[in-house]
Amino acid sequence: MEMADKMKERQKELIDHLLTMHLLCIIVTLIGIILYGNYIYSNPPINLRFCFIINLIGFLVALLYLIRKRLLQGELKLLSLLNIIYVIFPLPVATITLFFARNNILYVKSILILPVLFAASAMGKKAGMAMATICAFYLVAIEMAIEKISILQAFEANLIITSMMYIAGWFVGVLIDNNKQYQEQLKDNILSLNREIAYRKQVEQENQKLSSVVKQSPSIIMIADINGNIEYVNPKFVQITGYPSEAVVGKKICESSDQSPEEYKQLWEVVASGGEWQGEFLNKKKNGDYYWESATISPFRNQDGAITHYLKVAEDITERKRVEKEMKRLDRLHLVGEMAAGIGHEVRNPMTTVRGLLQLLEKKEELFQHKQYYNLMIEELDRANSIITEFLSLAKNKAADLKVQNLNPVLEALSPLIMASATNSDMFIQLELEDIPDIPLDEKEMRQLILNLVRNGMEAMSPGGILAIRTFLDGEDVVMAVRDQGEGIGPDVLEKLGTPFFTTKDNGTGLGLSVCYSIAARHDATIKVKTSSEGTVFSVVFKPGGIGT
Repeated sequence: MEMADKMKERQKELIDHLLTMHLLCIIVTLIGIILYGNYIYSNPPINLRFCFIINLIGFLVALLYLIRKRLLQGELKLLSLLNIIYVIFPLPVATITLFFARNNILYVKSILILPVLFAASAMGKKAGMAMATICAFYLVAIEMAIEKISILQAFEANLIITSMMYIAGWFVGVLIDNNKQYQEQLKDNILSLNREIAYRKQVEQENQKLSSVVKQSPSIIMIADINGNIEYVNPKFVQITGYPSEAVVGKKICESSDQSPEEYKQLWEVVASGGEWQGEFLNKKKNGDYYWESATISPFRNQDGAITHYLKVAEDITERKRVEKEMKRLDRLHLVGEMAAGIGHEVRNPMTTVRGLLQLLEKKEELFQHKQYYNLMIEELDRANSIITEFLSLAKNKAADLKVQNLNPVLEALSPLIMASATNSDMFIQLELEDIPDIPLDEKEMRQLILNLVRNGMEAMSPGGILAIRTFLDGEDVVMAVRDQGEGIGPDVLEKLGTPFFTTKDNGTGLGLSVCYSIAARHDATIKVKTSSEGTVFSVVFKPGGIGT
């Protein structure tokens, strides 16, 4: 746009220049008229005829300004006609001058160069040469009329001035034509430049759009070079992993994943051959936590089809993995529970009979010396019966007596029992109960869940340890957290938590946590475990609007 404005300004300057030259022509004519005084000899120079000429000149000046205005407005229909008027205007001016200054033929010959210059400067070489031809014939005709000589003699007499007119028309016309060609080329360049600018703006907008898509993508996006070195990571990667982009640029694209060398090699064989690899990674965040991602790695090719970069698009599937794991674990619990429900009564009935007979034998005097053995057998039968009771609580279809109530009073009612057990083990209980809303609870099952978690926490600690029990609101969720100060849980054990009959204790049944998970499931709650070398936190999260609301 700036270049186009400069061209318009240049055109305006050219029109103003031509107008000035025309006015100068009029002034030259006026001077010629006054100096040579070819009016009526009996009248002085200043008379009615002089006033008429002055008024005519004023009219011509006004006409020139009007033409200039139309030219600057660029009316296409009048443009060619106005250009012609502008070009031939000096010729009638020269004629008027000739009429009044015919006594000085040299003056006339000199002024006829002006139309040639005007024609060449306005319309180029062809117009200049054409006007030179007209002026040459015009000059020969005047010479023949004044001097009464032949056409050949008149031509010879004016050969020099005619040659000057042709030279002037040719020279100025060539300059003007070159200038016009330059302007046309400049216009084409400007149009081409404008198209290029528009195209680049469009490309820039597309790039900005793509850049925004990548930056705002809900998926992790990574770009690596041909050697697998990371060149770019989007903000989602920074958000999920906690690593700043500067910390990972230059590293291998799968360096942080928990993959074996064989799997890594197979991955790169696929993508290096031009294929697309899809799979799952277990990666580590900056804070040490692990997260699962479902990733696709594909090659990025240039216009020639050569691989220049690799693109990795991944989604955080940690929550999905957790839900899948939870569903599998619950399915196992439900299966075990259904088996327990099927065989529990069949086992309990013979046990009840055996226990009754042992009590009868215990009371016989002749068997008194064996009483301690009978008591031991009865205790073991009671222990087996309690295991069966826990086993039956894993049943999926077990009814829960849910009532909307507050969890804090349940904990407060259990606190004396919990603190007494802790005191006997030389441990301490820290109870932190915040204000929480009422939720659907089966108080009996909730007491069992709390006691199981507390017992596990105390068994994980050494004497002098502190077990913290806390209730609080996490957004809209009600959370009960039990935190111990043990040594933490190893990854292998953590993977199997809640599996029936899996235990790390010498005298454990492996049903305590399984029962806790089943109780939580019947309350539409989830159990989350966070462990480290400083201890373990079991969090029971009750969702709002759960069962019974």
